[in-house]
Amino acid sequence: MRMLIYSLCLMASFAIAQTDNLNSAAALVDRQLSQDNDQIMAALRAVVSKKSGLSEQVIDEQAWLDESFLQVVLRHYYEQLPSYVDRSGLWFYVVTDSKKLNQMLIERNVPLWPPNRPEVFVWVVEEQTDGSLSHAAQDSQVHYWLKKMLTNKGIKHQFYNPMNADLLQFKPEDVSYLNPDLVDKVYQDYEPDQVLLIKLRHYGSGHSYRMGVFESADSEADIENRQFVDFAKGMDFLATSIQQSLAEGQRIEASQFGQFTLSIVVNDINHASSMLNLWQYLQNQPLIMDFQATEYGQNSLHLQLDTRVDRQTFINVLAKDGLLQHMPLGIDERLVFSWQP
Repeated sequence: MRMLIYSLCLMASFAIAQTDNLNSAAALVDRQLSQDNDQIMAALRAVVSKKSGLSEQVIDEQAWLDESFLQVVLRHYYEQLPSYVDRSGLWFYVVTDSKKLNQMLIERNVPLWPPNRPEVFVWVVEEQTDGSLSHAAQDSQVHYWLKKMLTNKGIKHQFYNPMNADLLQFKPEDVSYLNPDLVDKVYQDYEPDQVLLIKLRHYGSGHSYRMGVFESADSEADIENRQFVDFAKGMDFLATSIQQSLAEGQRIEASQFGQFTLSIVVNDINHASSMLNLWQYLQNQPLIMDFQATEYGQNSLHLQLDTRVDRQTFINVLAKDGLLQHMPLGIDERLVFSWQP
């Protein structure tokens, strides 16, 4: 049984390395400039925004970052912009040490946004200068920049795919006018946490967007309008607005952090895939400093956790994540959860 747990842990660690993206982010930099600490700090600011759910402007204003954070950078690399994007420059990425960065952020009273986040369904239409309206192409500038910015801010998202037959009944005008039947159909078929409908207008001297955000199938749209010239800056502002909305009320404030040891039992671990997914979740949960499995049997896994928050806060955060359902059984001070894949 020990060998089973050990093997699964190794497999899970490999899976985590492939899928965890909350510890990496990028900054747009000048192609002509050589790599220096300013570029690294700009990319680190993007990582902290991604982990905290706070805007890069707020992070700058709070002056949380200094060059001591350079020690958390494991590696860095450049990524070119695609040829169809009308902008010069490069993406400069940094990959950070998750545990070390979490600890430094907590020491500076930076709140953390737990990793199991809401997913947004995004549908974009474009109005050209001649007034014609169409679905935004997958290789369009708006798709490129918005996808990049949402990912860079740690927002789970899925874009409308014109190849999916279940939504072909709707036209670009339905997106433009925030048709409630369209919103209801998206919620029925895709079950997102939020639906984001965007109309992008092109002018001779710039662009504008009108976005409507729906928190449920029967909710009123939260509408925002903005004009902009630079695509990257416009989509960055839009993605930041969505980030603030999603992270509000979900962050763990620094005053709640400490050092605690919890014993837990997780039931309903019926398959190797369940173990892998659970291990990945525990590894990515920033409130857990370390953990080890102590026993496995009858589809139940016993674990010892070193956490950054107390028992009740830990339960509350996991309830928001939705993957571990607390079962208030009161067994020998152990917390009992049911795994919800």
